[in-house]
Amino acid sequence: MTSSNDHTDDGTELAQDGNGSNDPDMTFVTQAHYDRESHRDLTTEIIFAIADAEDITPTEIKDPPLYECVDIAAIEDGFFGPKVNGRTRDSARSVAFQYNQYRVAVASDGWITVSEPAEYEEISGSE
Repeated sequence: MTSSNDHTDDGTELAQDGNGSNDPDMTFVTQAHYDRESHRDLTTEIIFAIADAEDITPTEIKDPPLYECVDIAAIEDGFFGPKVNGRTRDSARSVAFQYNQYRVAVASDGWITVSEPAEYEEISGSE
């Protein structure tokens, strides 16, 4: 997994406050990059990104199972699948889904961005 705190899900630089999202209600937590030529599949990269956001090991990510939240095969095929009619899939697209308190966005350029509600950080940080 390649983590980065300086890019948004579309590969552009993050704002200095670390919130690359246009949604003021969400706060950037972490980011990873998926490369289809890598030895890790998309599911693994997403699990590692969520684990990084929660500051736990990937093996601790169990509930809910990722397949109950999103169809990874559809993302894999739609964004990173084989050429269609001899053409590559070069358009810039993204899809986001909810995993517990996190919004996970997967972009067609391979960036996986994990965000959480802005107020969640304040509540959890006050303990």
